[in-house]
Formats: sequence, C-alpha cells, structure tokens
Amino acid sequence: MTAEPPAKRPRAKKTPATPPTPSPELETKPRPEILGVAAAGSSPPKVNTAPEAPIPEQEELPSRPQPIPPPSERMQYRAIGVVRGRYVPASEEEFNRGMMMTEDGVEIETVLLGQVMNLIKKYLDLNQPHLWVVYPRTRDVDKEEVKLHLQIVGVWEPERLQQANATAADPGVNDGYFSVRGEVIFNSQEKNFVVVKIQQLPRRRGEKPKAFKLKLVGTVPMKSPGYFWDFQVQRQGTSLVVQEATTVGILPPRKIKKPKKAKARPARPQRPQPQRPGSSPTSPRPTSFRPVRRSPNPPLN
Repeated sequence: MTAEPPAKRPRAKKTPATPPTPSPELETKPRPEILGVAAAGSSPPKVNTAPEAPIPEQEELPSRPQPIPPPSERMQYRAIGVVRGRYVPASEEEFNRGMMMTEDGVEIETVLLGQVMNLIKKYLDLNQPHLWVVYPRTRDVDKEEVKLHLQIVGVWEPERLQQANATAADPGVNDGYFSVRGEVIFNSQEKNFVVVKIQQLPRRRGEKPKAFKLKLVGTVPMKSPGYFWDFQVQRQGTSLVVQEATTVGILPPRKIKKPKKAKARPARPQRPQPQRPGSSPTSPRPTSFRPVRRSPNPPLN
C-alpha cells in the first residue's frame, strides 16, 4: 500500500489594513500666508487681494542676439555702448587711431582694440556709417569740461556677419545708448554730475585689478559711498547723460591691509675683550695727558 500525501492547508486571505483615524489634535492646519514685513516707521506693503488669474501660456520666441547683453552677475562692473557713425583713421600707418564722425555731426577721438582692425579691413566700407560697439572713457574727470573718448571693440551688423535670428533694423538697439554699472564715488547736486568707479578684471594672472573713473551728467539720490549703481545713459554730443539710475546693493567692505610690524631682532651677545697680562679687569684705564709746552719768552705786544 502506498502512503497518501498530507493534505495542504488552505491559505488565509489577507485583509487590507485600515488606516488609523487621525486624532483631532494631530490634524494638519493650513499654514498662514506671509504677506510681508514692514520695518518700523515705514508704510505697510501693498497686498493684492484679487484672485490670481491663470497665466496664459506664451509661445517661446527665439532669442535675439544683442550688442549689449544683460549683465551676467548682479554686481557686474561694465561701461559699454553703441555709436553710429563713420570711423576715419588718422593715417595708413596709424590705422588704429582716428576720429568717429557721428550722424549728428560730432567728432570724437577713437581707437581700435583687439582684432577689430582685421575685421574692418576685410568686411567693412569705412565710407559708410556703421553701428559700433564701444567702451566709453572720459578724460580730465577733475575738470569741468570732460572729453569723451571711445574704444571700438566690435561692429553690430548681424545681417553682414551672418548671425542667426537678427535683423538689420533691431528695435532694441538705440544709437548712443550706454550701460554703465559701478560704484558712485562722487555726486555733485550743484554742478549736476556724478563720478562712477568701474573695476576691470586683470588680463593676466597675478596682476592687480585696475579701475577707471567715468563722469556722467546727472545726479542720484544722496547716499553714503559704497553703493553699486546701474545707469542707463544716452550720449548727447560729447556728454553721457543719465536717463535712469537704479541702486543694485551695498558693496562688501574692503579689506584694509595692516602694515607689517618689523620683527625685533634679538640682541647679539657681546664678545669678551681679551685682557692684557698683568692688568686687572676692574682697574680703570689710565688717562694720558699731553704736556703743554710753554715758550720761554712770551711774545711781545
């Protein structure tokens, strides 16, 4: 006879566990919405109580290159602008120096920087006006009459240089527009001018960063020095006139280098002087007197 296999036990069905009912003490309450904090003595912030309308989805437009891009950092120093005119070099030998003949009949001293000279000779006709990308400089900042000086770093003709997504008449480019960002170091309400200090990045490693001053026509609200400003400037003749000024923030305090103290050198031990034989160390040295010779016969008067 063969033994029968043991019968299998039926598996018990698992019932889903019911979640515990939260107690009223542990129920989450809606967080209060923080509308704003007003400083003492200031007016309370405005609160928009109207329900927020859904933001309509907008089609993403292709990015259009600009001669003056937006700042890459919050406190980025710069002074750059565009000027339309004809560049007239001084001579064939000094092609990188000349004058800028603007469309409003102003002559401005101009120099070429970098490899823009090869670009001009290869692609551009200097008998025609162009929109130049320039760095502004104002000489004789301490004097009342300031001379404007330009440094050409490029030309804005995307249709000629085959840049994508750009048109010949770009509505965002205005002749004579400048973007100036830096620290205000002097502000004259009476004479209506402001001096901006702009830091330059070192060209090589190990070099100290340099700075230059730019004089603008206009004033800003009186504030203590150490503020970083963003200026929208327009050229009028040979002057840079402030159209709009915005405070960006307070600059970090500068580190003042303390002069290094000279280390005190330890006193050198004095070497004992050799003594002569027969002389005591405590006995003073004998003083020698020279005898004065007197003449036997005094001089006759």
